[in-house]
Amino acid sequence: MGKKKAAVLLPCDRAQRDMMTEAGKDRVEWQFIDPQMSREERQPFLEEAEIIFGEPGIRELQNCARLKWVQMSWAGTDVYTMREGFPKGVLLTNARGCFQTVIAEYILGVLLAMGRNLKQYALLQQEECWSQIRRESLLWDKEVLILGAGDIGTGAAKRLKAFGTHVTGMRRTDRNYPDCFDAMITREELDDRLPGADIVIACLPSTRETRGLLNEKRLRSMKKTALLVNVGRGDLIHTAGLVRVLHDGHLGGVALDVTDPEPLPKGHPLWKIERVILTPHIAGQSFGYSRETGQKVVNLCCQNLERYLEGRELVNLVDLEKGYVTG
Repeated sequence: MGKKKAAVLLPCDRAQRDMMTEAGKDRVEWQFIDPQMSREERQPFLEEAEIIFGEPGIRELQNCARLKWVQMSWAGTDVYTMREGFPKGVLLTNARGCFQTVIAEYILGVLLAMGRNLKQYALLQQEECWSQIRRESLLWDKEVLILGAGDIGTGAAKRLKAFGTHVTGMRRTDRNYPDCFDAMITREELDDRLPGADIVIACLPSTRETRGLLNEKRLRSMKKTALLVNVGRGDLIHTAGLVRVLHDGHLGGVALDVTDPEPLPKGHPLWKIERVILTPHIAGQSFGYSRETGQKVVNLCCQNLERYLEGRELVNLVDLEKGYVTG
C-alpha cells in the first residue's frame, strides 16, 4: 500500500514539522505548504491530499477528490458547519482542548481590567493625569455565569474559583459536571439565572441554536453593573441591541474578542464606548503568537494522525449537523 498524502497549511516551525514527519514515519508523504502561497498555487497540492491539516476554503475542498479527513487548528468549526458545501463523507476534527489555558487567561485579564478600571487609567496616563476613579469591582464573591461549559468554559471556571467566585455553567445537559462549577443549568433555565449574574462569560460556538441568544431583552435583564465577556462567536450577541443597552447606561463593562460583523467596521459605535474593551479575535491565538498553544495543536495533529493510520476513532470528531464535537 502506498503512502498517504498529507498537506499541511499550518505555519509550523522546523521542530514542529519534524515532529509531524516522525508521527507519520514511513506511512505519510508530506507537503508543507508555504503560507505565502496563493490559493491557485496551493490547489494542486490539496487536490492530491488524503489528509489536510488546517483550514482551506470550502471551494478548495470541493475540488479535493482524494480527501478523507480535515484536521482543523481552530476550536470553532462554523467556517464549515454553518455553510453549505463541506464535502460529504469527509471526516472533520477540530482543536478542542488546545485553547483552554490561553483563552482562560484572556478572560481573567479583561475581567480584572474592567473591574479595576485599567483601560481608563491607561487613558489618564496618556494625559499625564494623576486622578483616582472612585468605582471598583472585585472578582471575589461574585456570581459568574459561563455560557458554554465545555473545555474553554471549564478552563475559565477553574481559574475563577481561585478568586472566590461562585460559578454556574450552562450547557446541553446539567449532569456530571466538573467540581469547578457550583451549579449547572441548561439553556431552558437561562432567563431565570441571567438576572442574578454579576459576570457573564460566553464561550459558545456559532450554531443555529446560539445565534442571537443574547438579544436586547436578555441583555436588559442583566444587572446594570454586570460584566459581559464574549470569547465564542460574535453572532451570539445582538450587536445593535448591545449598543442601545450600553448607551442607556446599562452593563458595567463589556469585553468582546469577537463581534458581529467581524471585523468590526470603522465608525461603528462600539469603538467609542468607554465601557467596552475590543480585541481582534486574539483570545485563542496560537501559531505566531503563543508557541505553547501552537505546540498543543501540533501535538493533537500527531495524536490524531497516529489514530487515523491505525484505523482508530479520531479525537474531536465534529458532528457536521450539530456543528460541534459531541463526544
